[in-house]
Formats: sequence, C-alpha cells, structure tokens
Amino acid sequence: MQIMHDEGYAAATSRRVAAKAGVKQALVYYYFPTMDDLFIEVLRAGAEVALEQMRAVLLDDDPLRALWRINSDPRQTVLSTEFMALANHRKAIGAELKAYSERVRDIETAAVTLVLRANGVDLNDYPPVVISMIVAQIARSVGNENAVGVTQGHDELRAFIDRQIDLLSRPSEVVRD
Repeated sequence: MQIMHDEGYAAATSRRVAAKAGVKQALVYYYFPTMDDLFIEVLRAGAEVALEQMRAVLLDDDPLRALWRINSDPRQTVLSTEFMALANHRKAIGAELKAYSERVRDIETAAVTLVLRANGVDLNDYPPVVISMIVAQIARSVGNENAVGVTQGHDELRAFIDRQIDLLSRPSEVVRD
C-alpha cells in the first residue's frame, strides 16, 4: 500500500513489493498468483479499516463533521485516486471497489439519516443520500486539489460547508418539516 501511496499503482510491481517486504519475488506470486489478487487484497485490507472508521461515524457526537473529517483525510484521497485509476484498467479491481464504495455510501447515508431525523429535517427536501454524497464528494475533491497544490477557495468552501452542517445538525425552521 505504501508503494501505491508514494509512487502510484504502476510502481507497485511484484519485484518492488517483494523488495519492500524483504522477500523473494516468487513468494509474492505464491500468495498472490496475479497482481490483481495482490491489489484486491490490499484494497480489502484498507477497506476494512476504512469501514470501521465509517461505522464509528454512526456513534460520533457530530456525525456530519465526522463524515467531513474522514473524507478529507489526504491519505485516503491519494489511495482512492490510485485505486480508481487502477479500476479503470482492471475489471476485477473495479468490481471490488464498487462493492466497497456501495458499503461506504450505505454507512454514510445511515449516519446522515440519523442526524436529519433527530433534528426534524424534512428527508424529502434534504435526501440523506444526497447530503452524504455532497459532504463526501466535496471533501474528496478538496483533498484531490490539495494533493496537487490547488487551494484557492478552499477556506471559503470549508467555512460554507461548516455553516451548512450547522444548519442540518441544529436546524432552524428553514430546514424542518
């Protein structure tokens, strides 16, 4: 995973993985007959950790901000981008990434649903899946831009998102049923 994070998925060859792990290349192929098998296992291992973090959002005192924080994590942004690029070229990776992404979306939507319902927000006017996607996708987009040094407008966007989260977390009459 470190090679992908630091140098991109194309650098994660069996030879490089073996060298990083301090084993012979043949041992990598013994456990992972194809590089796709290795990539899928790396994705699954990372996904389990990420899913645990997402599940914790459901119990957080401020689930919407927790969602923003998790999706803003630059380490996740870099690896997500690498796996998306890899998935564009390898169907098996794409299928695994899709399954993981749908699980994440379900958890994110559940967290938002809990907050909105608890605060009397009209779920037809503010569909939880839409709110969860807005929070997650904007956070990831900001992370992607940060990764290449683009920061213009980010402070203003963060302040705006913070105000919107406040409205949904402690809604005024504007967003209630």
